[in-house]
Amino acid sequence: ASVAEKVSPSVVSVTTKSQSESPYLGTQEEEGAGTGIIVGKDGYIMTNKHVIDGATTVGVVLADGTTYSDVKVLGTDPLNDVAFLKINGVSGLPAADLGDSTSVRVGQKVVAIGNSLGQYQNTVTSGIISGTGRPISAQSGNAVENLTDLLQTDAAINLGNSGGPLLNLKGQVIGINTAIAQDAQGIGFSIPINSTKG
Repeated sequence: ASVAEKVSPSVVSVTTKSQSESPYLGTQEEEGAGTGIIVGKDGYIMTNKHVIDGATTVGVVLADGTTYSDVKVLGTDPLNDVAFLKINGVSGLPAADLGDSTSVRVGQKVVAIGNSLGQYQNTVTSGIISGTGRPISAQSGNAVENLTDLLQTDAAINLGNSGGPLLNLKGQVIGINTAIAQDAQGIGFSIPINSTKG
């Protein structure tokens, strides 16, 4: 409970709009949702690259309901499923503490926070680290991405949780929740936070 209380203000919902072409319906606008983590008090946010891929506009909703519609994509990591966003003209946001994922041990307790299914904002789940150094092939739309050295957890991760934090019991971010194994229960994967530090 203390971890959730400490970190929830640093977890945001990321909303996207993108255009899709249909031979029958013409151009249509699609909406998507994911999760992000405030990593800088002046509006820097980390999320998954696949959350914002193809988006024409990106928005952010803070835990207190404050909405920002003019969010800039600063860049993406070509090797990891990570993207960095920036809310312009803000200060004093509650940034999360980043931990050290090299010290993660199998069996240690962890907490995940995210925008589950794109509609249950700041849902908190818990579990353990089930494995480390896992390679996966993750599919998002038509794209397949090969990711390596992931943390495996049985903390429930659902659609919309992508880009949210995996936390140790000190409330430090040790991973970015990025994928779930289809047709399985309790197999989720996170990018180790050290992989995102440039």
